Amino acid sequence: MLEVVESAQGNDYRAVYTLRFTNVVYVLHCFQKKSPNGIRTAKTDIELVHQRLKAAQQHYEEHYGKAS
Repeated sequence: MLEVVESAQGNDYRAVYTLRFTNVVYVLHCFQKKSPNGIRTAKTDIELVHQRLKAAQQHYEEHYGKAS
């Protein structure tokens, strides 16, 4: 997994989580980070990324075979 972070106008942060398989890139989640816990990413965002990771792995295996 890769996290791409972009700072914009002060404390606004945008992050894109991507997962790359052979010849395929899945964007798992994009959001504007507004965490009440300082720099920590919200638990709901982390859980959503994990759910989408499982879905991306399943999709890849169904359409392209086992991930390498």
